[in-house]
Amino acid sequence: MSGFPILDLVVGVIFIFFLLSIICSSIVEMILTARRIRAEVLEKWLVTIFDTEVINAKNKKVLLGQEIMDHCALTALSPKHKAPTYIDAKNFVSAALDKITAYSKVVNPKSMDEIIQSLESTTALSDELKRAFLSYANEAKDTFEALSVKTMGAIEMFKERVENWYDSNMQRISGTMKVKYTRRFTFISAVVITLLLNADTVEISKYLYNNPDARAKIVAKAYETSTDETMKEDMNRIRQRATASDDTMKLTIDQLNDSLKAKMDAINQANAALKESIPLGWTKSEFTVQRDVPDWVAFVITKLVGMAVTVIAIMMGAPFWFDVLNKISNLRGSGNKPPEGEKKQG
Repeated sequence: MSGFPILDLVVGVIFIFFLLSIICSSIVEMILTARRIRAEVLEKWLVTIFDTEVINAKNKKVLLGQEIMDHCALTALSPKHKAPTYIDAKNFVSAALDKITAYSKVVNPKSMDEIIQSLESTTALSDELKRAFLSYANEAKDTFEALSVKTMGAIEMFKERVENWYDSNMQRISGTMKVKYTRRFTFISAVVITLLLNADTVEISKYLYNNPDARAKIVAKAYETSTDETMKEDMNRIRQRATASDDTMKLTIDQLNDSLKAKMDAINQANAALKESIPLGWTKSEFTVQRDVPDWVAFVITKLVGMAVTVIAIMMGAPFWFDVLNKISNLRGSGNKPPEGEKKQG
C-alpha cells in the first residue's frame, strides 16, 4: 500500500479494469480466430485489387486474386480456395509475379528487361496495376544501372518495391479490420462481460474504499503484476495482434490449438484474480431491498453509469491499463534520496 487510501483505490480500480480487459481481448481474439476474420479481409482485398479474369489451368474463368490465393507458396496454412490468415510479403510477391507473368508473352522472365516485357504484355493486370508495377520495375532498373557499387540486383530491387507496396496495403487492411470488426466485437464483449459479472465501477469503488484489507490485497497484486516480465511480453503480443501484420499470424493447427488454450488460460487466470479480489456477480439483495420510486430511479441510473464506465474502460484495452499501472508504479518508487546526514542520526 502507498499510505494514501485514494491512490490505492485508484490503483485497485485500474487493476480491475486491466483484468476485465484481458478477459475481453482474449474473447475477441478467439472470435477473430474462429471466424477467420483476418483471412476473410485478406481474401476480399486480393480479389478486389487483382480483379482481372484469367483462364486457369482447368480452363475455367477465375479472378487473378483467386489464382494468387491458390498458389502453392500460399496454400500450406489455409483451406483450398481460401486465403491464409497471414501472407509474408516475400511469399506474396513470388506468388503474384509467378501468376502475373504466366499470362504474358514472356512466361518465365530471367532478367529485368524480360520482367518489364512480361509486365507490358500480361493480360492478368488492370491498367492501373500494370502502370504501378511497371513504374517499380523501371525505377529498379534505373537505380541499379546508376549504382557504382552494386550490392543488390535489379530484380531484387524491383521485388523489394513491390513488397513495400504490399506491406503498406496490409497496414491499411489492419486499420480496416480494427474499425470494422475488432472494435465492434470488443464493444459487444465488453457489454456482455460487464452485465454477466455485474462489473459496476461505482460499486467496485465503494467496496474497495470501505474494505481496507481487500484494497491492500488488490493493490499489492497490481504492483506485482506491473513488474511481471511475462505479463509485459503478453501485452506486447496483444499490441502485435492488433496490427495483424507479423509472423504470429502464421499458425498451424497445433499452434492454433495452443493459442486458443493460452487465451482460455488468460481468461481463467484473470477471472480467478477478480474473484479473489472483489465480489462480482448479481445478488438477490440488489432487487429485493425495499426502495421508494425515487430510490429505484437513482439505483438504476447509478447502475447504468457504473456499468457504462466499465464498458468504456474495457474498450481502452489491457495494454493501456498495464501502461498506466507501470507509470503509477514508477512514480510510487521514485523520489529524491535523503541527504547523507539524514540517513543516520544519533
